[in-house]
Amino acid sequence: MNIDELYDYIKAKSESVRFDENLTAVINLHLNGPAGESLWRVSLAQGQAQVDQALELANAPPAEDSEAELESSVSVRLSEETLLDLVRGELSTAKAFLLRRVKVKGEMTLLAQLKKLLPAY
Repeated sequence: MNIDELYDYIKAKSESVRFDENLTAVINLHLNGPAGESLWRVSLAQGQAQVDQALELANAPPAEDSEAELESSVSVRLSEETLLDLVRGELSTAKAFLLRRVKVKGEMTLLAQLKKLLPAY
């Protein structure tokens, strides 16, 4: 699975997975890849998820100042390679944190919701 296939999978899965009706949150995934930085945004509201891939951030201000960072409940920074390694089970979450391959800012507990959208390997 490559990064584009993973995005398509998450987007399709978001249409069928239900979340807590009372949960309202925004999870931003800031991904660094060969084409620069991009943002995947998962918005959770009224039991549903909306997934958007969008903002080309190559020329954006640093994360601390970016509007996208301020609007999120949790922001995760990692490379496309690291995300794929995590999804494939080739890298554990604990090891990714220890190696500083993943940086999280905000409500880390919301990442459990993101796991519902990821493929199981």
